[in-house]
Amino acid sequence: MRVFEVPEAVQKKLLRYAKSTKPDWNSQIEFDTRPLTKELNVVGLETWSSAGILPATTSREQDRDISREQDAPTTKTEINSEQSSVISQPSTVISEQERLAFTQLANIHEHPGCLDFCLKSIPIHPWPHQIKILRRVAQNFPQSFLIADEVGLGKTIETGLILRYLLLSKKVKRVLILAPASVQPQWQEELREKFNLHFWSYTSTEFKDPYKRTIPAAANPWNTQDLILASSHLVRRTDRMHQLLSAEPWDLVILDEAHHARRKSPQDRKETPNRLLQLMTQLKEKTKSLILLSATPMQIDAIEVFDLLNLLGLQGHWSYGDNFCDYFASLQGAVKQEVINFWQVMSSDYFQRGGQPCSRLEQFLTKSDRILAYKMQDTWQRGKKISNHKQLLADEDFIDTSRQYLTVNTPLKDLMFRHTRDTLRQYYQRGLLERDIPTRVVQDNAITLEPQREVPLYVAVSDYVRHFYRLAQIDQRSCLGFLMTLYRKRLTSSFYAIKSSLQRRLDYLLTQRGSVLSDDDLVDVDNEDDAVIAGLESFFEPVDPQEIQYLEELLRQFENTGEDSKLSRFIQILRQELTDRESAIVFTQYTDTMDYLRDTLKELYGSQVACYSGRGGELLTINSSPLTEQSSQQSTANSQPNWCLVPKEEIKRRFRQDEIKILLCTESASEGLNLQNCGVLINYDMPWNPMRVEQRIGRIDRIGQRYPTVRIHNFYYDGTVEAKVYRKLRDRINAFATVVGNLQPILAQVPTFIERAVMSADPEEEDVLMSQFDSVLDSPPPRLAIEEMVAMDLEADLVEIQKPITSTPFTPETIEQLFTDSTILKASGVQFERRSERTWQLNYKGQNYMVTFYPNIFDEMPSLRLMNFGDPLFEKMLQAVDY
Repeated sequence: MRVFEVPEAVQKKLLRYAKSTKPDWNSQIEFDTRPLTKELNVVGLETWSSAGILPATTSREQDRDISREQDAPTTKTEINSEQSSVISQPSTVISEQERLAFTQLANIHEHPGCLDFCLKSIPIHPWPHQIKILRRVAQNFPQSFLIADEVGLGKTIETGLILRYLLLSKKVKRVLILAPASVQPQWQEELREKFNLHFWSYTSTEFKDPYKRTIPAAANPWNTQDLILASSHLVRRTDRMHQLLSAEPWDLVILDEAHHARRKSPQDRKETPNRLLQLMTQLKEKTKSLILLSATPMQIDAIEVFDLLNLLGLQGHWSYGDNFCDYFASLQGAVKQEVINFWQVMSSDYFQRGGQPCSRLEQFLTKSDRILAYKMQDTWQRGKKISNHKQLLADEDFIDTSRQYLTVNTPLKDLMFRHTRDTLRQYYQRGLLERDIPTRVVQDNAITLEPQREVPLYVAVSDYVRHFYRLAQIDQRSCLGFLMTLYRKRLTSSFYAIKSSLQRRLDYLLTQRGSVLSDDDLVDVDNEDDAVIAGLESFFEPVDPQEIQYLEELLRQFENTGEDSKLSRFIQILRQELTDRESAIVFTQYTDTMDYLRDTLKELYGSQVACYSGRGGELLTINSSPLTEQSSQQSTANSQPNWCLVPKEEIKRRFRQDEIKILLCTESASEGLNLQNCGVLINYDMPWNPMRVEQRIGRIDRIGQRYPTVRIHNFYYDGTVEAKVYRKLRDRINAFATVVGNLQPILAQVPTFIERAVMSADPEEEDVLMSQFDSVLDSPPPRLAIEEMVAMDLEADLVEIQKPITSTPFTPETIEQLFTDSTILKASGVQFERRSERTWQLNYKGQNYMVTFYPNIFDEMPSLRLMNFGDPLFEKMLQAVDY
């Protein structure tokens, strides 16, 4: 820099512009109000520049400016001009650099590292198969998919990953999730806590956000919010269905437990769609993309899989249900000329419409028998005319290989994901997972009822249920019949649960107020026919004096039940298990049974017992403080311990640190709890649907399990129908020792068998039904398993999973610094006050919020707000910056 002397004449002329009064200067004020220069601002700019957020020249230019300030000689004139420069230039530069950083953050959807940002801005670490699904959906959007991963392999996680990426990348804006009412609260909670996504949960009258704030529903509620979570039962109602179909189009619709959208009699293959399937058939025309979720897409017949895939867009010959089902059935039967022709029509249609051959099978055939590989391509892929059918039919090697080739290469490969625990074991063998899947050790506990007290009571309740169930059938009162099946299920749970239900029933009949259903019963409503669901919406029945008298006499019998045989055996097993393992989780269908168990266990284990149900997490406390061993000894008659609600994070933390030994759960509410550190599971009651038992086991039989084996105890009353059915399942097909897999069509029939048997008053009729069940177990339906219909291409998976992901320029640290040091946000009234190393108190528009920028901190404390995309607070502040 060159410095020029100012001529004296010019200096005198400049003095004319000087103030006549003496300058008022205070060195301390100047120091306190100085602009943020190299010591503060350059640090932030260098951080953003090194992260790739700002151009690389930014920090160098700033250094040059600082160097000029330090090296240049000064005169009085230079001092005057530099005062103005120091005051204005750095603040202007900083402001512009801030805006540039905010702009790049706001436009992360345009950056190649958007996918990496998506994965690093949430508190979960996806498994390899979940990454594969995310990448496939992201790459092929708006193609629709069916995600049919086995129970416990994280369909909710996969859906959350997809949702976060599609929203973050701005590929979707309006999203509708339809889920069974029983899991609607868990969906909303998991979307926020695991993916920082804030969906509005819609009930019949209002919208509720994740923080329980509500707003009333408008005339057409589906147009008022962009992210909506609703009950798949609610939308079956005629008025709601019409509202939904007349609403604005969606970018993405997700249907959980999609197998509930089905035909009324799948085995008959008649066109009898239930209301949910009818709705989805029309709704698919109102959305860009559709994602269906179901661990059991084929419960009875292949037509069920067809109905779901047809929603996704089957084309050509595959869009006809008979063709679809006949194709897979023929792959197991005798091969004739017409069968080969049919195969060729279906296969060539698939390839002509863009289908690609399975790379794993292609490579295997090319290496083992190149001529046979060419023959497969010519016959099935290119549709080359067959000139000699007899020669092909006589070639066993060709026929056997064709069955495999034709099973693998179908539209299912492109539209459907199906991962099992065997998939994960193969990933483990290939080094993609650090731990293997645990093995299961299952023990059955058949409880003998006490003959003098418990047996007469069990029989009396069974007679009541059976009597009014039959009356309901005669009078065609489907809702009453459904209620009686609920009571019969509660009887198998505990005497306390059925007593509570019968008391509610009596109170309802006497007062005609309240509800005959509890929140626990919603799980059973999920699987009912349209008639029952519609009837329960406006359930009303005349009072039957006979039933009131029946109930009053029955409830009197509960007054002298004595010792509970099942409870005694349960405590014995629990003590044995806790000598070897750190903790145990106990599942029951009903909150009533959970409350019954905890009142006994608190006397034995005190604060080591915790609960998790639809009410939330609960711990034993004294005066709102968690109960410790010392406080337990000091408790007096005036300060009895009570069960108090605590955040789920407190339950998770204590369970993870082994402070909680026994966790009592109702099955629907426990979703989302991290239970991999627990190696013992006790089924205090056995649902009629074995798949619900499988779902329970899936909570601990998963990647990351602390123990190489998980121990499972099943409890049921000996001599009952339920005991006979479950014993047959265990003896004949080793149920629950491994995942059910292709036994699903058998297990799907179990609830119907149990209902028919328990409601039969004739012992001979029960024997006939059990004999029929034996026949089902002996000769399972001759059809392909869903795993065989969607063969896994491990080599293709490995290629997809191991593809590098472009890195994101943003980290939690850079975002934290950008927001908390922002002069722009401060100028608009936003204040951040540090509370701990990685948590802040944010004051925004007069409201205080506890926030963090770090996903791992958010995982430990979900009550915080995670300052990242998805949180409305974060996005409002980002929009407030005028970039």
